[in-house]
Amino acid sequence: MIRTRGLRGLVVALFAACAAMAATSAAYADPTGAQSTLTAVTGQGVGLVIVSPTSAGQGTFDARVKVTIHDAAPNTTFTVTRAVDPADGVCTSTEFVTVATLTTSAGGAGAVEFERSGGPTMSFDLFLRVIGDDGSVLESACMTIIGK
Repeated sequence: MIRTRGLRGLVVALFAACAAMAATSAAYADPTGAQSTLTAVTGQGVGLVIVSPTSAGQGTFDARVKVTIHDAAPNTTFTVTRAVDPADGVCTSTEFVTVATLTTSAGGAGAVEFERSGGPTMSFDLFLRVIGDDGSVLESACMTIIGK
């Protein structure tokens, strides 16, 4: 009888701990950020782009952007470009603007983090194209960004 109560208490405690962890995870989710994998359309390399809007702009758009690349050619300089258009989940703009550069290491990996600010705080679609000086081109998916 004592063992049953101890087991029951352990099960209840584990259930409560799991429920608390699930609630905590959901509380920190930021619905305004976006991320996308970078996929090679020519050449080699893969990566990730993370866009994290902040409230630093106080009425204007402000975001931290991180671009990482790996499995690319060694010592390759990549130019990070972006195209934006109205938020509808479909990226149609072909007007790319350079926003950063990065150079891969001897192992073919590199990263750059930068801040973008200015303009009104409104939703928009964002598409990144990362172009290497070796001819590689990596592209993101279309991401809808919601400013704070």
